[in-house]
Amino acid sequence: MPGLPRLLAGMALAAAVVLPVVLVSPASAAPLPCRPGSGPKLAGRDLTRAALPADLSCADLRGATLDGLYVRVPLAGADLRGASLKGTHLGNAQMAGVRLGKADLSEAELYYADLRGADLRGATMDDSSPYGAHLEGADLSGATLTRAKAYSAQFDDAKLVGTDLTDADVYGADLRRADLTRVKAPKARLYGATLIKAVLRRADLRDAQLYGSVMDGADFRDADLGGADLRDVRGARLTGSTGVPKDLPAPGAACEPGEGQHYAGWDLTTVTDFPDDLSCADLTGAKLDGLNLSSVKLNRAILRDVSAAGTTFRSLKGADLTGAHLRRAVLGSADLTGANLTRADLSETEISSANLTGATLTGADLRGAQMTSVTADQADFTAARMDRAQLGSGRLRDAVFRKATLTDAGMQSAELRGATFQDAEVTGLEVDYAEDADLSGSTSRLGAGWFVFFGIVGLVVFWIVLGLVVRGTRRRKAARKQAEERTVQFADARSVQEENVTRLGEEIDGAADRTGDIDWNAALDAYDAAKEALATAHDMDDLKDVETIVARGRKALTHRR
Repeated sequence: MPGLPRLLAGMALAAAVVLPVVLVSPASAAPLPCRPGSGPKLAGRDLTRAALPADLSCADLRGATLDGLYVRVPLAGADLRGASLKGTHLGNAQMAGVRLGKADLSEAELYYADLRGADLRGATMDDSSPYGAHLEGADLSGATLTRAKAYSAQFDDAKLVGTDLTDADVYGADLRRADLTRVKAPKARLYGATLIKAVLRRADLRDAQLYGSVMDGADFRDADLGGADLRDVRGARLTGSTGVPKDLPAPGAACEPGEGQHYAGWDLTTVTDFPDDLSCADLTGAKLDGLNLSSVKLNRAILRDVSAAGTTFRSLKGADLTGAHLRRAVLGSADLTGANLTRADLSETEISSANLTGATLTGADLRGAQMTSVTADQADFTAARMDRAQLGSGRLRDAVFRKATLTDAGMQSAELRGATFQDAEVTGLEVDYAEDADLSGSTSRLGAGWFVFFGIVGLVVFWIVLGLVVRGTRRRKAARKQAEERTVQFADARSVQEENVTRLGEEIDGAADRTGDIDWNAALDAYDAAKEALATAHDMDDLKDVETIVARGRKALTHRR
């Protein structure tokens, strides 16, 4: 039949018009009735005053303006990229698979809208209201939803990478398996939300309200939870997260050290509001100096090499404080049961009434520590430095003090039944009224007080001997000086007497009358005696004798018979 080909062609065209093209949008989206962009061509049009077609499914509305309109027509599969929908009413709208990349939906009404599989990348949705909306499988990467009302919305399998949810209401929303990597949600209200297996890596959740949420399998690595409220959340594993939450769920009784928050190396001295429970947290090398953590549980927490000078603690049961710097810390009435304080610096620390049962303090520095009334049964103080430490009235049953230094320490009225002091230094240790004190195997030497006493005595003796030596030296110097002076005087006096003897001889030789009444024999005898006395003279008295003999000789020269 010649008209048959034409008839068949017409039937095929009719079938093409009648039968819809079925396309499937992204995951969870309903099948689209047509190819996106194949509907009415309204790109760039201002439709705020125009009558809208009865069906805008798959319409090309790129860059179109629909601000403030009440849209009740289907928009499934429509292309609205870059369109302006500010304040547009789209409640209950059929928008599955719609393309809204970089569209402006600020203040838009989107409650209970069907946006499954929608492309909202880079869209502006500030102050919008997508509460109860279906956004399963939608891509909101880079979109902004600040102050948006998205509570009870469905975000299953949605992509919100880098999305801005600052101060948004997302409480009660379903975000299971959603990708929230780098999401910005400070102060967002996400309480009661479902975050099962959600990815929150590097998310900003500062001061967010997350209490009562379900978080089984959620990934919080490198997420900032500073100031966040995580009370009563279920299934939370915050390993690798940062920031200090305001409130945390109570960790399980069997949590392992390091499974909690990670603050290794952090300076937390400026934090003013800590959560009540940081059990099993990793605070290795953290700086906590001067903080009051008396209301914070740190049971089984890792606090190795932490700096906590002057810090107040209360709950450290089973905590690892190896090498911790706790000088002058306040641990009074603290629970340190089973804690590891190996090589910790606890000098001058207040530990009175604390519980150290089973604690390990091997090599710890406890010099000057106040430990009165402590309970330290089975505690290990091996090689600990405990000079001047006060453990009076404590219960130290079966405690180990091997090789410990307890110089001038005090254990008055302590219970020491079974305590071991093998090779311990116990010089000056006070154990008055202590119960079952057995210091056998320990060593003792003279106390420091005796060393001071003998030192003072030695110093006094030294000064006395030194004084005597100085005085003797001075006397010897004075004697030498006097001897030198006498020698000079003697030499001068001897010269004078030599001249006297010489003159006597000259006077005898020059006498005119040698036959008269002069007693020559007496004069000559005196001269000879004077010379002999001068030759043997050794001191001033001998010279005086010479002078006397010379005077006698002169008298003989003038004496007449």
